[in-house]
Amino acid sequence: MKILITTCGVGIGHTSRDIALAQYLEQNNHTIEFASYGSGLKYLKRYKYKTYPLPKMNFEGNDGELNIEDSIKQSKDIPFTFIKSMYKESRIIRKSKPDIIICDSHYSMPITAKFLNIPCYIITNDLTFGFSKSTQAKSIKYFEKSIRKFIIEITKGCQKILIPDVPGIIQIPEELQYKTNYIGPLLHHNIEEIATKHQLRQKYNIKQEDKIIVVTIGGSEFGKILITNICEISHRIQADKIIIFTGLEVDSTTFTNYDKNRVILKQFTNELVEWMKLSDLTITLAGHTTSMELISIKQPNIMIPITNHVEQERNAQRMQKMGITRITEINNPEKLLTLINKTLKETDNITLSNNIYNEFISYDGRKNALNIIQNNYNKIKQI
Repeated sequence: MKILITTCGVGIGHTSRDIALAQYLEQNNHTIEFASYGSGLKYLKRYKYKTYPLPKMNFEGNDGELNIEDSIKQSKDIPFTFIKSMYKESRIIRKSKPDIIICDSHYSMPITAKFLNIPCYIITNDLTFGFSKSTQAKSIKYFEKSIRKFIIEITKGCQKILIPDVPGIIQIPEELQYKTNYIGPLLHHNIEEIATKHQLRQKYNIKQEDKIIVVTIGGSEFGKILITNICEISHRIQADKIIIFTGLEVDSTTFTNYDKNRVILKQFTNELVEWMKLSDLTITLAGHTTSMELISIKQPNIMIPITNHVEQERNAQRMQKMGITRITEINNPEKLLTLINKTLKETDNITLSNNIYNEFISYDGRKNALNIIQNNYNKIKQI
């Protein structure tokens, strides 16, 4: 089959898991093309896939805080962007000629696919939203309710909803349960094949005895304040090295106020899982894909959700309940410093239970997605 994957381009979490799936689909003789925007598009250009640009969608905010009210005020352009995106998508489909389409949290494409009679699947880890919890404005609560109904109606027209997680984690609207499948996490690595912490430190020439912290903000510019704060307190962090990955949207050269002897600033890596595993402690925003990776390597971490980002707050709370995560505020340097130094002393006791881990690794998201898509496509062909 020829498969077109359209992915949400806000941050790189969606794109990262979609590339993991694409690589597996390619190994099973399928041809993959992509469409995205923003950080997702930048990330895709690091790979060999043919990629089409889509109109950009933005969220408003700064200093680690998502401003829901400003984002909603800017939503007056959403209908135009939605229509513009559908027009662009229809042109891409006619050029690409895919057999099926996979959408990751990108909700205009299912409508376009329906018009052009192309089977469409949705990947998502959030069907309830909840962004209005950060405000008392009735207009925003009404807006969220309308968006939720709209997304449910769009999703009903898809072949299947694929949840890249284990069962029971997210809330599924009753009217969508009949076509929803929990496929498990979409990871780049086979867990049993990833090198040990000792081997990875040898690979990257890092001393075995050093206390290492790895900091990542993924592909989001919202995490810039986290890096600023880490740099500010770096002289007082009780670690030998602090390795910071600034991502695609934040220039690593803009930071100057940090401990030059211990802080190493890097722009980006495709091997972030290896760097997280070789560290003693990982500090990160609370994206879903990152949380899946941290569970897969049982990595002690501090997870810091973007303020007012309800999905990230849920991710962080879930990880905290599992026992391998500590949580703090994104813009409180002193509280962050205290938590980092305290957690560094406790890393040997921060563990993931075998029951949670064994259930997690029992799901192969890539394999399950492939089986569902292939079996469903064969049924469609027989009709």
